[in-house]
Amino acid sequence: MIQSDNRPIYVRLADQICDRILLEEYRPNERIPSVREYAVSQQVNPATAARAFETLERQGVIFNKRGLGFFVAESAVDIIRKLRLETLLGEESDLFFSRLAVLEVSPDQLRDMYLEYLIKSQKS
Repeated sequence: MIQSDNRPIYVRLADQICDRILLEEYRPNERIPSVREYAVSQQVNPATAARAFETLERQGVIFNKRGLGFFVAESAVDIIRKLRLETLLGEESDLFFSRLAVLEVSPDQLRDMYLEYLIKSQKS
């Protein structure tokens, strides 16, 4: 986990599971590790891991099959992308754009920087 991340541990754990879903390590309708297994692997209290799972279940990212465990929802990828875009546009964009304004970065410069980023990321 990123050490400078101030968010609660259960939120970071939920994000890690979402990352694994986006990277197709956990696929739709596939069982994910149990709360206890995940807690052990991440070296956290099982109650913390349970809170992460509850959050993801409430968001519709995972679902519980009683007696079998938690599974990735069919629409998990779409849900995660939508939630992350809302966070990016809502919470993070204000700080980002205020810094751009202070630095006097023009929309054209920003567009060019983004295009350069996309080109670099395609080469990686």
